[in-house]
Formats: sequence, structure tokens, C-alpha cells
Amino acid sequence: MSLQFEEGSYTVYWRTESIHLLAKEFALLHFLYANKDKAFTRSQLLDRVWPLEYPVERTVDDHIYRLRKKLKRWDEISLDTVRGYGYRLALRENKAMLISNPSVHDPEMQEVIHGLLRKYHLFGQGNSIQMLVHQQEALGLKISPYYQLYMHFIQGDLEWLTSTDDFPLEERLYWLLIYVHALIKPAESLELYRLAIQSPLLPAEYRQELRILNIIDIYAETGQYQEAKRLLEETYQVMEAEQLTYFKLPVGIAALSVELWGGSGEAAEEQLAVLRSELKDAPYLREIGRFQVMEGLWLLRQGRVREAELRMDDGLDVLKMSLNAPLYLNSAYQILLYMDHHRTPGRLRNKYQQIYTEIGKSYGVPVYGQQIVNTVINFLSTDSESSDLPLT
Repeated sequence: MSLQFEEGSYTVYWRTESIHLLAKEFALLHFLYANKDKAFTRSQLLDRVWPLEYPVERTVDDHIYRLRKKLKRWDEISLDTVRGYGYRLALRENKAMLISNPSVHDPEMQEVIHGLLRKYHLFGQGNSIQMLVHQQEALGLKISPYYQLYMHFIQGDLEWLTSTDDFPLEERLYWLLIYVHALIKPAESLELYRLAIQSPLLPAEYRQELRILNIIDIYAETGQYQEAKRLLEETYQVMEAEQLTYFKLPVGIAALSVELWGGSGEAAEEQLAVLRSELKDAPYLREIGRFQVMEGLWLLRQGRVREAELRMDDGLDVLKMSLNAPLYLNSAYQILLYMDHHRTPGRLRNKYQQIYTEIGKSYGVPVYGQQIVNTVINFLSTDSESSDLPLT
């Protein structure tokens, strides 16, 4: 059984049927469906569905009761009470209604679908990837394990990323490291990224991506401008040798970050102009959102505070819309780092501190953030005493 969720109207679809829900009923069902067969306490559900509110545990019971009534005609879905613990969503197959999907076994069809997924990934359309993953049964698709893991990553499912047995830690480590960047001080992140790049247990393609892309921002944030520039040159050489054309815009954004942190005003303006031209006809939500945030930082550096604030807000809104939790969280954190570097006091600093905190709460950072940091450190280092770096 595959459900489809339409956020704008709080409508849930199955086959030719639909059910209209209230906003929190919709959010609760969506979360439980995304984590089907997994039990959650009432407290955990309150944290994930009501993150910025303060309802009582009875609120969960009331919403489960109403959902059960509304879903009653769909026999295949069950909201089970786990005695002494909480609730879980379970799906039961109706064998009489199952039909064979020939497309699952059709190589041409599967190649088309995975080409579509690659495009969605490139454009930063997290909602589109989510729709295909959730509807793979109804559409007769077979989604690769990579996208199953990637969906938990971009949704900000930190609990699953730290505790699942579906994928070994070696395959999850890269994705956890991306979150680490927004959880601890840049100098501490840099040490972990260096260790990861040297670790033979991490898949080679992930080590390469860390070396030629992810670590560049961190070198810039720690004031190592020349090393960041050296890595950029190495990155351009690797891109040309291996024809990594899809890296062009992300690396361009990284180059802008380097110039904002340590370059001249002329160099920053030049890179801003290059990216404006490249993004004009490129519908890549991730890069558009990141560029707008970076442009806001440049305006802030010039003292154009009101323009900077509007631009950074626009960028964060785009990143939120792209359904990319780590980039959304990381960008809010980078705003704070940049403000601290330029000693931006008062209302603006407080505003973005609150935004960063609220984003973190919405993904469970207060609960799982330290666990992520400890998991990464314990994997990369044999020194157990170093496994308690505090969250920022």
C-alpha cells in the first residue's frame, strides 16, 4: 500500500480514494507513514510533529483517535497502540487487490525512472524524490537503496541516520559528516573531515567528494584561505580530468564562500557575477538558495544590513522549500559564523541564532545532535576520550 501526501490541501491519496485531514493530523500521519513499523513514544511524536509548541501528551492520543476514524475504510493501514510505549503505523497487504507490475522488471522503464531521480537530485527537488520513493509500489518502480538512504538524509531524520540497521555505518558516515559541520566548531569539523578523507573504511567516492568539495568551506571558515584556494585548484583539475560537470555550480558556490571569508572585495564581486550568470537559466534550488545566502553575507560585509537580511531570508526560504534539511541547517549556521567573524551584534545576530535553533529543533538536533557527533568521532578515532565534543 502506497499513500500520497498533498501538503497544500492536507489530502492523503490511495489509489482512486482520498481523505482530507486537519494540518496536525496530516503531519502526524505523514511522519508515521515515513517511519512505518517503527514505534514512537508520545513524547517523541510531540517533538517531531509539534516541535515549536507545548501541547500535552493527551494531544497525541486525540489525534490518533481521529486519524483512526478517518482511515477506517482503508483496511490496509493500521495505527497500532504499543502497550506501555506509544504508537506505530503498520501496513497490511490485501493479497486479493495486489496486481503484478511488469514495469518493475522492465530495464528500460527502470533506467528512465532513475534518470528522473538523478535529475531531481541535480535540481534539488527533494519533494519530487520523496514522492517517487513513497509511490514506488503503486507506480511499479524499484528505487535503488541509495535513494532510500538519501531520503532520510535530506528529510533530517537524524534518529534513523544514527540508529538504523538497514545500512552499515560506513555507508551512512558521509551523510552524518554533513550534519556535523553545523553542530560543532569549524576547527573540530575540519579535524573530523581530515580523518574521514584518510579512512579506508569510507567508500572512495565519498572520500573524494569530501576532499574536493565539502572540506573547502571549512578551511575558509577556519581562516586557512591559502589552503582553501589550493584545494579549489585541485578540485578544478579533478573535475576536468573526470568530467564532473555536475560539480560546476556547487564548486562555484564553494569558491564564493572562500572569497567571502578570505579574499578581496574584487574577487568576491567577480565570483558573484560569474554565479549570477550561471544560475540565470539553471533551476537548481540548492545552489540558488545557497547563492542568495552568500550574497546576503556579501551585502552584510558592505554594511548594507537591511538588504542583507532580506537576501539571507530569501535564501533560507528556498533551501527550506527544496526539502534539504542539512543544507538548510548548515546555511543558518554559516550565517552565524560569518556574523561572529565580522562581529555583527544585536538584533540581527539574535534573529539568526533563533532561526538556527528552531531549524535544529525541527529535525531533532537537541536529542540526536550529540549522538551524531559521538558516532562519527568513535568511528574515525580510536581515542574514546575525544568523543564528547560539545555542540555549538
